[in-house]
Amino acid sequence: MSFFKKLFKKSESTTPTRDLNHVSKLILGDIIEFSDSFTLPSEVRQHKFEVIGIETLEFEHQHYPRFKLQGEQQTYVWLSLPGHDHNNFQLSLELTREEVSQLFDLDLFSDVFEEGFTELPSQLPVSLGDWHAERYYQQDIATVGYHHRTDFRTSAPSQYTDENPGREFEFYHLHDAKENKLIDIMVHNNGDTDVYLTVQLGNDSITGYWPIA
Repeated sequence: MSFFKKLFKKSESTTPTRDLNHVSKLILGDIIEFSDSFTLPSEVRQHKFEVIGIETLEFEHQHYPRFKLQGEQQTYVWLSLPGHDHNNFQLSLELTREEVSQLFDLDLFSDVFEEGFTELPSQLPVSLGDWHAERYYQQDIATVGYHHRTDFRTSAPSQYTDENPGREFEFYHLHDAKENKLIDIMVHNNGDTDVYLTVQLGNDSITGYWPIA
């Protein structure tokens, strides 16, 4: 069933649906629509996305859900809820190596993984609503975390130990001067490196919810 057919079917259904009014309540199959605000990246502005995966990121003092969203044009983004402020959430776009090399000088980018590095400029001009900022500043370096392909909102992952069943990674985090645009980097034990451009958004960035049931 196509994305639009599923949405149409839901809008025509007379079956009572559960109350869905916040991103923390999302489950697989739910659909959300982003607002027309120019503070949003163009890839998501006024677009609908379906929840196709729910994972958990675990750190020493917190764990939180991460939702994989699929757009109408096969665009994929990640929505996460770090911290305890449920008035805000983060939206992330995963970059390819080629995209990283277009945005940043790779020699400078490699310094992000070194102790004492503090500042990373972008090579591309920045326009309102884009994912990236002109300049980033380092905040976290080599913070140990675990990636679980399981939704732990109603339970807790095993204790934060070496025997943790999640996939271990080192987390690197940079932010712009306003802390609204971020770079999140996950370096896994096998050397795989995931790089994300992340934006901080408020709940008013979502204008519509369509629960699957």
